[in-house]
Amino acid sequence: MPRPVAGGGRLRGGVAGIEGGPASYMSAGSGGVPVLLLHGFAGDRLTWQFNLSALAADRRTVAVDLPGHGASTLDVGDGDVLSFVPWLIRFTDAIEIPRFHIVGHSMGGYVGRELARRDPERVASLTLLASAGLGTPFDLGFLRHAIAPADALEGRACAERLFARPSPLTGRIGEVLHAQGADPARRRVLERIIERSFAGHADGGPPVEWSGYRMPIQSLWGREDRIIPLPPVERLPPGAPFHIFDNTGHLPHTEAASPVTAAIRAFLSSCDAPPDFR
Repeated sequence: MPRPVAGGGRLRGGVAGIEGGPASYMSAGSGGVPVLLLHGFAGDRLTWQFNLSALAADRRTVAVDLPGHGASTLDVGDGDVLSFVPWLIRFTDAIEIPRFHIVGHSMGGYVGRELARRDPERVASLTLLASAGLGTPFDLGFLRHAIAPADALEGRACAERLFARPSPLTGRIGEVLHAQGADPARRRVLERIIERSFAGHADGGPPVEWSGYRMPIQSLWGREDRIIPLPPVERLPPGAPFHIFDNTGHLPHTEAASPVTAAIRAFLSSCDAPPDFR
């Protein structure tokens, strides 16, 4: 059973009332250049329960529920996840973190990368964790099935695909997926996101133009990821660190919590210096 990695800071929860709908989040730690944690599709801020405390030993650490997820707003517009970027900027302004690192998992990596592209002065570094949005193929059928399992057993089968090895977490994740799919409003929102943001690119898409990204970037991936398989290196930022974790699937920050958290902490510490955009 994965355990939360030890660290510092009292865990705090909150809701920021911002234009576009409320943002539910949890945070821990203080000082340093903060880090903003962005979860994947059909997840929420609790995705980071095995990492948040350790990251908070060095800095303020914030995990937010993206629109359509967790306890944040259900307003996702037409379902384009890149439209979450202005909402996230208003959120970070509301909680007074004008500059921050981003760690984004799967869909969260896609959203975080777009925020970094649009407003690079805010972003000290970008960590892409099994990231969507790189123009590589992914399992669209899994996404559609995960938001509508017929029962908890089907939910568990979906959860099992997230891991490389049997995990005691699959039962609980399966229950959550089933409960989420049984909520008509939540299910409609997630369906809208799939069809608008992902359905047209399941077989791949154009590569990212990395020359516009001026902050340090690293990528982390599970070697056995069955949802977004390992990308070819030419789809990643040239020369950027690329860490691959063996015996690990689509949730490396859960399945390999200690080494993944250590890699993130080391990278963030190396990127804390103020930017030079000359």
